[in-house]
Order: sequence, then structure tokens, then C-alpha cells
Amino acid sequence: MDNKKTAIYIRLSDEDNNVDGIIKAESNSVAAQRILIRDYMQRNGLSDPAGALEYVDDGFSGTNFQRPAFQRMMDDAKCGKIGCIIFKDFSRFGRDHLETGNYLERIFPLLGIRFISVNDQFDSEDCMGMTGGMSVALKNIINSMYSRDLSKKVRSATGTRAARGEYMGAFAPYGYLKNPENVHQLIPDKEAAEVVRTIFTMAAEGKKKPEIARFLNEKRIPTCMEHFQKIGLKRKCYKEKEKKLWTITTIGDMLKNEVYLGRTVWNKTRREAVGSKRQVKNDRSEWIIMEGTHEPLVTQELFDLANANAFTHEKKNVPKGRKPQPILICPHCGRRLTLTSWGNAYRCGEAAISGIAECKIIRVDKERLENAVLSCTRTMAGMVSEEVSRKKKEWAKTAAIEEEIGKMEAEKKRLSSRKLRLYEDYRSDRITKEQYRRKYENTASRILEIEERIPELKGEVIKIREQMLHMKEREAELECLAELETFDKGKLATVIDRVLVYSEERIEIVWKMDDWFFPEAVGEKEVVTLE
Repeated sequence: MDNKKTAIYIRLSDEDNNVDGIIKAESNSVAAQRILIRDYMQRNGLSDPAGALEYVDDGFSGTNFQRPAFQRMMDDAKCGKIGCIIFKDFSRFGRDHLETGNYLERIFPLLGIRFISVNDQFDSEDCMGMTGGMSVALKNIINSMYSRDLSKKVRSATGTRAARGEYMGAFAPYGYLKNPENVHQLIPDKEAAEVVRTIFTMAAEGKKKPEIARFLNEKRIPTCMEHFQKIGLKRKCYKEKEKKLWTITTIGDMLKNEVYLGRTVWNKTRREAVGSKRQVKNDRSEWIIMEGTHEPLVTQELFDLANANAFTHEKKNVPKGRKPQPILICPHCGRRLTLTSWGNAYRCGEAAISGIAECKIIRVDKERLENAVLSCTRTMAGMVSEEVSRKKKEWAKTAAIEEEIGKMEAEKKRLSSRKLRLYEDYRSDRITKEQYRRKYENTASRILEIEERIPELKGEVIKIREQMLHMKEREAELECLAELETFDKGKLATVIDRVLVYSEERIEIVWKMDDWFFPEAVGEKEVVTLE
């Protein structure tokens, strides 16, 4: 602890709102947690609160640990910068009792980190035997149950407000803005509303979705995302492409959206589980639909006619499931390549609507392109397998590292005892003042080296264990890829980020190799000439 910092961890989640979704509990606010923890540090003499490292996750759920500040704190802990972590209570640290227990019972003890939960009156330094561990486990289970119960209450309260016609979405749909005087009410966005009406009118006149998208792209009408950014709204797409285009999917989604009829529709989807980001579609019978909650942009007649014309050729009974990630990409618009109607060549899927001349030129023989990608993938899988075998031999040295840690800890104890004996020797005139000073400095210097080195070694052990677990999953994938004979996009996507197809002669493969094995290959482009 002499050369390490104390870390203050603070977390505030959107779930900490009252169930009416308006007021955050003052006791859980960032400021309140900070004051509580710093006051505890002063009362208990835990270093200088002003010099403590502070990590704040504001707006992040406790049901998972993929939080930016928490991850930074753990990186610093593995580097040996942190000797103690203090948080308000276990619910602030995390609400997943299994993962929380893993940190408190395995990772922190291995790193030699003391942890304190102020409101739970828990200090790992004072916890002896099983009673403390049982108490922590019980509280973590209760926190996990509370999180699930709170999620149900918040959803119920939100549903009640939606049933009153209040708009509960985080963002206003394209064509509308949130009323500055009442954020739960929509008002028309004049510029975007006109584009929405144009789309519905063209569809009602018999124009198909590709024609509408091409018209908007050729007219350089700002896309939804470009419009939001232009008017100063902080909107971001998960995988935002450099080249913004109106797409068939965007047009189709807008034509189906009943919000343009002046209706508020809520509960169309739900989270798969508490803490999960995956959304599951609800049956229409579960939707909450309220009429006349805001000004409509189109009439019911126009809406029905546009949908009748736009979706006449929709495929029925398409099997549900996640589509494989597209890997064959047009370098000019950033969209995926699709097969021609004959199925013998690939072309840009957006060539008909992008308005970009280069998109129309791309046409590559299917067999040649797929064989080239397969060949490169098999070669890369073989290279990675060789590297993995080499790494596994290094990872087998974990026991040697742990043995070294044990020796260093024993040496530190011996050196600490020597420091005391040196002073006794000096007071007893067995050594001179100069000898005492020199030997004391040498001993203290070595202790400092050990204190800095031990966390580094422990961090290596943790990383190696994580890598070994991860490798068990990856080895089967690599073996499968090395022998892959068919163009399986799902399997190829495990190692390929994208294949940029320029022409019959040139493609670029961007690998997404695990940086544990080939850090220099992550995002690296391999230029391939088709044979």
C-alpha cells in the first residue's frame, strides 16, 4: 500500500431513477457517493482523499461489467497502481452476483487489493473465515434479485405512461422533434417532415423502394443520421459508415412506422434478459398503441396505399434468425456485395440506388472471388495455429511465475525483518551510521523493486489464465478454418472483418485477428490478386 493509490469507484445507472422515470435518488447521485466515500476515508485514516484515483461510470447498468471507468480501474489495478478500492455498497460495484463474487473472491485477492464497501461495513482486511464471504455472497444475490425486480417495476411504470399517450423513446423518430416544453410529446420537424411526405407520396404513386432511395441519393438529400447531426442532435449509429446513403431498409422501416399517423406505439420489443442488450420482438397484441398523441405527417389513406405498393413482393415465411455478417464489401459505398440474378458473380448491392458511378462497375466472378478468400483464410488460420502452439508453451510457465511470486513475497518478508535488525545493530554500535544508511537504502530499494514487480507478475498470471480459457474456444474454430472447403460467411467472419472488392484483379482482406496472438495484424489489409 505504501506506493499504491486508493481507488474510489462510483456508479450511477439509469435504473436508479425512481419508477416514474423522473428523479434520481439523491443518495445514489455521483456527488453523494463521492462525499460518503471521502468522508469515510478521512474518518478511518485511509490516505489522503484528495490524492485518491476516482473512477465514475454515470449511466451504466450494474448487471454487467463492461463499463469504461470500471475497465480502466481494472487495467490500473493489474499494473499495480491500486492497493485499495472503496465503493458505497456492493450494489454500486455490480448486481451480477456471480461475476461480483469472482472479482471479490479471486481477482482482488490475487492482485493483493483491499476492498471496502462503506454502507455494508465490509473491509476485506478484517474479513476472516467463511462468515464474511457468506455475507458478501448473500448481499450480492439480493442485489441481483433487486435489479431484476427494479427492471420489472421501471418497465411497468414506463408502460403506464406510454398508455397515457406519452412518447417514451430515447430519441424522436426522423420527421419529428421532442417538444422542448414536454420531452414526452412529439412535434413535426419541418425539413425532415417534408422528406417523409415525399417518401410516402412516391411509394403511393407506385415507386419501389430502390427507386425512392436512388432519387434521394441523387438529389443529395441528407440521410436521417446526417440530418440529426446537422441540427445538433447527438445521434450515433452502432456501425456508422463513412459514406452516408439512403437505403431500401431505411425506406421500408419508415413506410411501416405508424408514428407518422400520429400514433404512439410502445412495447414493440423487449430486452432478452436483464442486463442484455439484445432486443426481442413482441407480438403486435402486446403493443401499446395510442391514437392522436401528436400531429400526423401522412393520412391513413396515403399510409395504406404506400404500404400496399411498396411491399407487394415481400417474401413470406422467411425463417427467423441472425443473418451472417456481410464480409464482401464495396469499397466505394461501404455496402455489401450481392449475387447477380444468375448467381455466378458478385456486384455492389447498392449500385442501383447509391448514385455512385464506381458502384456500377463492380462485377467479380463468384467462384474466383470465393476461392481466393478461402485460400487466404486457410493460410492465415494455419499461421495463427502455429502461433497459438508457441504461445501455449509459454503459457505453461504459469506455475514458474507463481513460484517466482512466492519467492519474492518471502524475500520481501526477510528484507522487512532485516530493516528492523539493521536499526538494532546501529543502536548497539555493531555497525556505523554510514553502514546503516547504506544497507538500509539498499534494502529499501530492493523491497520497492519487489513491490512493483509482484503486481506485474500477478497481472501476467491473470492474463495467461484468461488467454488459456479463451484459447479452448478458438482452437476448434482455427482447426475448422484451416480445413474449410466451402464459402461459409459465418465461419469466415470469425477472422475476417471485411473483404474490399475493387475489381476482377484486386481485393483487400482486412483481418480481425485476436490481438493476443497477432497484435500487428489487427485491422491489417492484405492485398490479393485474383488468379
